[in-house]
Amino acid sequence: MPTDALLTLKLPEGYAFADLKLRRCADDAIDLDMDLVKLICHINGLDFDKVCQNPGPVVTSILTVWYKSHLAQGGQQDALMEQLKQQPRPLN
Repeated sequence: MPTDALLTLKLPEGYAFADLKLRRCADDAIDLDMDLVKLICHINGLDFDKVCQNPGPVVTSILTVWYKSHLAQGGQQDALMEQLKQQPRPLN
């Protein structure tokens, strides 16, 4: 089970990071396979409907944890994830 410094997240077995089908759909927005996000929410006991109301924090956590795991297992870098990592994070 991959872990992040602040988060433990179970990822679905039999899937790869690429299965998220991450893509940019606007300058400041991304798109990904929400059915897979729903599965991840389910296996982690998260309410998918609530996540959909404010997907940013959960989707960011999924992408961060899964991408770190993907790279640690020898996976290829993803161009969009590398761009996202370089973007300044807004202060809330």
